[in-house]
Amino acid sequence: MTFDRQRDSAAGNSDTTNDVSRRGLLRTTATAVVAGTGLSVASGSVAADTDEIMEVDFRGGVPPISDAPQGEDEVVFVVHGYTGSSDSVAGAETFQQTARSVGYTETVTAVTWDDSGLPWSAEDSARETGDLFAGWLEDYTNANPDTTIRILGHSMGGIVQMETLAAIDGAFTVDTADSIGSYEESDAPCECGDFYDAIRDSAGEVHNYYSTNDWIAKLGGGPADCSGWYCDDTLPDNYEDVDVSDSVSGHSAYKESAGCVSKIVDNY
Repeated sequence: MTFDRQRDSAAGNSDTTNDVSRRGLLRTTATAVVAGTGLSVASGSVAADTDEIMEVDFRGGVPPISDAPQGEDEVVFVVHGYTGSSDSVAGAETFQQTARSVGYTETVTAVTWDDSGLPWSAEDSARETGDLFAGWLEDYTNANPDTTIRILGHSMGGIVQMETLAAIDGAFTVDTADSIGSYEESDAPCECGDFYDAIRDSAGEVHNYYSTNDWIAKLGGGPADCSGWYCDDTLPDNYEDVDVSDSVSGHSAYKESAGCVSKIVDNY
């Protein structure tokens, strides 16, 4: 897929790197408040940028950028997996609440795509959505040049994550593009795979949070597998596999696991 299909709606390229972030101060403050008072971060002891979960919904076409928060320091775009569209906002909220409990207070937004039909047709839709999301993100970063952009894709949302990077094709970079329980192919990040260049050129960092207890995931069931006949062990320098097996018991347990989410936000 090519990002050029969506570029006629874009205003130009923008560097999305946010050099000054409050997340370290906020996380330290959150930890101090929780330790000192016994209050939960999610209960409002530390004010977040916004607790509202907005929804960027691609099921009816490309939505306006006004469907996402504007002028935020940092936004995590959470992309659901197969059969998750009806619970997209709720799933993003689950991640948000767990993140709040470990001290991360930045803004979380749901990304919804058309996952209807059988798995193979849904997978095609996930790949097409990556192209649309890339064009949307360029418009969004042009309008919000100081916002740190993060993508977190669950299951087939990991396909959306990778296809988004491929469609961006180095035109700009997102700060992090991560997956949990990814349904993308296990060799996708490898030099012999389909997304080596996309990872290297379109993101600051890419993490694959995997659990060996996850029997549904492909890439998300273990580290990247570069052992194929025409493959080697070469991975992009900005890619990392992160084992969360100790805290994730199965395919649906990532967002609610404090052990998993703490590792995610530690890399923010």
